[in-house]
Amino acid sequence: MKILRNLSVTKATHSELSEVTNNYLGIINTHLCDDAFLVAVANHIKPKLEKLRTALAAVRTNNLVDEVIALDQVRDHAFILFRDMIQAFEKTDDPQEKEAFTLLSELIEKVGTTLYTEGYLEQSGRLETLFQEMDKQEYQEALAILGLTPRYKKLKKSEQGFKAIYTDRLEEDTKKDYPTIGQARAELTPLINDLIPTLRNVIRVADQDTDLSWVALINEQTDTVMTQVAARRTRKEKTDVE
Repeated sequence: MKILRNLSVTKATHSELSEVTNNYLGIINTHLCDDAFLVAVANHIKPKLEKLRTALAAVRTNNLVDEVIALDQVRDHAFILFRDMIQAFEKTDDPQEKEAFTLLSELIEKVGTTLYTEGYLEQSGRLETLFQEMDKQEYQEALAILGLTPRYKKLKKSEQGFKAIYTDRLEEDTKKDYPTIGQARAELTPLINDLIPTLRNVIRVADQDTDLSWVALINEQTDTVMTQVAARRTRKEKTDVE
């Protein structure tokens, strides 16, 4: 039986909770639209989500500003340059370069050639997927053949720089007392706490032929948030040791 992983709502920042909820609802409305009960649940959650998103928009005007935006642009440009430098080898007549190009370009296609157009969390999640694969030996050898190892390292550095500032800033926002955000989050939290168990029940009663491809999509969104939570915990532990 397919398994849905847990989301730690209490450890997610306001923005992480907002984005993952929005993505959950999108999956339900796309892949579970024939389930009247789940659609009703999604419709019940939506206004609570919008309340949180509206409150966050007001806060971000003062908090998620120049530094985060600038670093996001740096990683966008780093990815675009890396992608285009790989693509430049498409017409090579060198067999070794051609093989390396094919391997690397297929991975770029898999994670998304325009991933820089996605939201902050989605983009970080896709880049993490890219890094996990491209750090493997066969991809590292392909990068070396094309002379792109330094460019790849710059892309990784740009993501690390963005993520450090972004998550730190969001954590600061979470600690501050914004009554509007606090109220909106309090209304949304129990609904999201109940959503995963509800979806688990859908899996339990599903027929053998029922399409459960949505489970992987839900898990992907959950994992994106929990990766950010784990990163914050690791940084805090390192700071405490120091």
